[in-house]
Amino acid sequence: MNNIKMPEALHEVFGETQSVVEIAGTALFATIGTLLIYFQLYRPIAQDSLWMIILGFILIADVLAGCIANFSRGTNQFYATRPKARLVFIAIHLHLLAIAWLLSAPLEYALMIWAYTIVSALIVNTLKGHPLQLFMAASLMCSGLFLLMLLPLPTWFLVTSVFFMIKVMFSFAVDHYQTEV
Repeated sequence: MNNIKMPEALHEVFGETQSVVEIAGTALFATIGTLLIYFQLYRPIAQDSLWMIILGFILIADVLAGCIANFSRGTNQFYATRPKARLVFIAIHLHLLAIAWLLSAPLEYALMIWAYTIVSALIVNTLKGHPLQLFMAASLMCSGLFLLMLLPLPTWFLVTSVFFMIKVMFSFAVDHYQTEV
């Protein structure tokens, strides 16, 4: 695979090295996914201002990009060797709350989804190196999907919440390539 050395400013996103295929796939998924959510699912509310919509969709693009990038070897290996950075990364993920506020989604449900996702990610993260880490992540992820199905969410926010959960609790909190580190 054709790996390239990443600039230091992008280490938190793509790790120290990353394949061209994974970079392109991440960018393509984030771009197409964001456009699909905006043009097919999102219906602005009258009070939403243009700057809030733009910022909200930049954050949605970040969620979608991270959902894919966190599965890559480069990103996984970068955080596998930096447990403190992994905890900080989980803790700073307030994206879903900001998206809800910026795009007028129900904040009480956003807070519930966010809290479930962060607590689940912390649980999964504590199981690093344990044979049940992947199983526990899948169990919590599937339970979270049931939670989402039971909430009366706008479709665009439901889709965004699914990818937020995958990004933080499953693609990031799991050490997918632990035998390689």
